[in-house]
Amino acid sequence: MKRIILPLILTTFLLSACVGKNFKKPETELPADQTEQSAENKDEQINKDISAFETEEWWHIFQDVVLDKFEEEALKYNYDLKSAMARVEQAKANLSVARSNYYPTINLYGQVADSKSNRRMHYDWGMDSGRFAVGISASYELDLWGKYWRSGESAKATFLATQADQDAVKLTLTATVAQVYFQYMALDSQLEIAQNTLKSREDSYDVYTKRFNKGVISEFDLRRVEAEMESVRAQVYTVEQILKQTETALSILIGRSPKNMVNDTLDKGNKIKDVVVIPQVPAAVPSDLISRRPDIKASEYTLKSYNAEIGAAKAYLFPSISLTGKAGYASYELEDLFKEDSDTWSYSGDILWPIFSGGKNMKTYKAKKAQYEQALSSYQKSIQTAFKEVLDAINTYSLGEKILAARQQESLALQKSYELAIKREKAGLTDLLDVLDVERTLLQAEMDLVSAKQDQLNAVVDICKALGGGWTEDGFKK
Repeated sequence: MKRIILPLILTTFLLSACVGKNFKKPETELPADQTEQSAENKDEQINKDISAFETEEWWHIFQDVVLDKFEEEALKYNYDLKSAMARVEQAKANLSVARSNYYPTINLYGQVADSKSNRRMHYDWGMDSGRFAVGISASYELDLWGKYWRSGESAKATFLATQADQDAVKLTLTATVAQVYFQYMALDSQLEIAQNTLKSREDSYDVYTKRFNKGVISEFDLRRVEAEMESVRAQVYTVEQILKQTETALSILIGRSPKNMVNDTLDKGNKIKDVVVIPQVPAAVPSDLISRRPDIKASEYTLKSYNAEIGAAKAYLFPSISLTGKAGYASYELEDLFKEDSDTWSYSGDILWPIFSGGKNMKTYKAKKAQYEQALSSYQKSIQTAFKEVLDAINTYSLGEKILAARQQESLALQKSYELAIKREKAGLTDLLDVLDVERTLLQAEMDLVSAKQDQLNAVVDICKALGGGWTEDGFKK
């Protein structure tokens, strides 16, 4: 008998090692690092510069106390983030449930039974009987094929993926708060520009009305001045409308209640034209930095979870062995329950080998493999998308610097042109239409300058988001 059992046990464990493949991170073709470090110093420099998303507080690079306040409120009160945190707790609980299969199930049981039987055949007689029992029962399924081990591995990977998803929600949330805040600042500055321009147009309209009354200008010229004034007035209302919508959007992001949204106003901080701290993007971006993004981490852990599920599904194709046992006391009289001769015990072992289930187990196994292939494609696509976002953000920032410089020069040139147009018009060297054209162009140039500065700040946020964090002025944060 021993000659049969020992080889059977060894064969069982050898087979169990074959069920499911251990996860191996897929290889990805990445570009060469953009540094010019020597080979021996490259790794050290990359490790020094790398910026993993270890803290949410990357936005401090903008040195804006109002933005800091809004980000803090968002991390505390935003409902999307609260949902993500709840999903992490759910995944953590599911992990504990999956791991519970590693251990036997132990139950305390008690039993009270009473019965009576009566028979009327050749004579009448009856019998009463009772039974009392108490004890402990245990059951355990041997995880010979790694079914529960793989399920636990899958649950752990799912838990880690959920944590990474939470980090991704944080990163997206904080980036969105920063960009909506910059839009809020930009609109507030544009509203101020439009209001100042409207005040200037109203003053000009009063002057030209007096000129019309004196017969110096025609009604045609007066109506042109009036139309330009009303055009700016409409622009003021339009900017004000968008500003209010942006304010409510920002209120939602930072978790303000409906009551606070109605009764309170948000702090505006500095005007965007006064923001002089625009962080400089580091020249070198290590390629492996992209793999530290929380969304890519989540995708990788999801892939690992599906790989483990393949092993678990494959294990269901093999037999399962269950052990059960009981130990306790039983008697027909309650007072005899705990006497020495009332102890009772039993144990058994069961083996169950699936033979026919309509192909369910095999189809489940194939479905898990297909699910893994889908996740693999998603993982590879997420890396593609990540590099696209990094490259787009860096290019946008680089060109944005040139656009901002050009807008500044444009605004200065038009301001000088406007001053000269006013002097020439007063001297009778040009007509009113030229002045109105320059005024209109100057207003648009000032609006565009504010937008260019907002775009530059947004580009910095996009780079922080694309890289999974922020950086210090001396290089990437460790």
